[in-house]
Amino acid sequence: MTLAKIKREFVRHMEAVRATDPYPKNFMGCLISIIIEPEPTSQEQIVELTGYSQSTVSQTLHKLQYLMPVRIIRKRGDRKHYYFYEGSPERFVLDLWQKRVEAQAISFQMIEPMIEHMSDKVGRSIAFKRFSDYLNNLRLYLRLIDEVRNRGIEEFKQVLDTGLDQEDIKAKKSPEYTAFLEVLRSISYEPTNDKSKAYLEFKNEFFTSVKTNLNPLFSQAVANQMIVIHSVFLEGCITQEQLENSTPLPRSTISEVLSNSVKAGVIKVSKREGSRIKLYQPAISFADFILGNYDLVDRQIDQIFPRLLEFIQRTRKLRPKTKQAKQFLDILSNIKRAYSFTQQFTRRMKVETVRKLKEEFDQGFVFI
Repeated sequence: MTLAKIKREFVRHMEAVRATDPYPKNFMGCLISIIIEPEPTSQEQIVELTGYSQSTVSQTLHKLQYLMPVRIIRKRGDRKHYYFYEGSPERFVLDLWQKRVEAQAISFQMIEPMIEHMSDKVGRSIAFKRFSDYLNNLRLYLRLIDEVRNRGIEEFKQVLDTGLDQEDIKAKKSPEYTAFLEVLRSISYEPTNDKSKAYLEFKNEFFTSVKTNLNPLFSQAVANQMIVIHSVFLEGCITQEQLENSTPLPRSTISEVLSNSVKAGVIKVSKREGSRIKLYQPAISFADFILGNYDLVDRQIDQIFPRLLEFIQRTRKLRPKTKQAKQFLDILSNIKRAYSFTQQFTRRMKVETVRKLKEEFDQGFVFI
């Protein structure tokens, strides 16, 4: 077993595990290839580590430089470009976290004018009232998540700089936390079944904005997923044909998202008696769907940790113990520490977000 082989396996494992992340395909593989090298890395080295083609690496590096603190240097007498990450190895976890906060897939800037635009339509039908409630709920969730994440980022910086113990950042759940989650999960409503032209046009306008205003950090597959799933939650019960009429997505994309969402347990399928037409409904509460992003991070880190520990052990057993192996071992240890803190912070952020949601509920906010 060579150091080069361990590095290749680690890079490809990280890309595979993060395949369900919202980042563009190959993003994580190229990023990790740069982070695990103590010296600036050439494009040829990244191709070797990732197994991607030259053109794929070139395109991904262009996007990485735009989104993350990846910089280029030139060496005297060498025409190649060398890439390096500005910051310590564990810093990339924090940088990704920061970018996610700066680049919400659905932004406040997009929601605010839509809410104002809804003000004269709310009384027209149940569907317009539901859309107004949906937008207000979405705005509240995004605002609270943003507040909690920003505070968490500042604390994470302190952790990396001062070496705080994990016990200091563990989440402490109260009985009220569990009880209020059950309240949110018990909320239900009847389907709207509004097929008016004005309503469908308004929905299409909103979901077209979601797709066209997506930040470059996210892949378009994220926008497609959000459009379909949010539309199902908004309507309560909808057919694929209705989704095609009220979203900017083609039939094949809608079919794929619905199939994946059913497998993931987010959407469920039913049929009316005597009909073959499939009806798509939420399988979980809207609150669980939004808060599920915290759980997703938690599950991904659970997937990363066993293999990460394995890579650390395999690197320790290398003979001879070269300087490069020791440097790689230090980098893996720093990444392990960062992910460990990230998992604790994520669990605590979910608890804090639920507490803030309860405060809003106690003050009379109406949840869907």
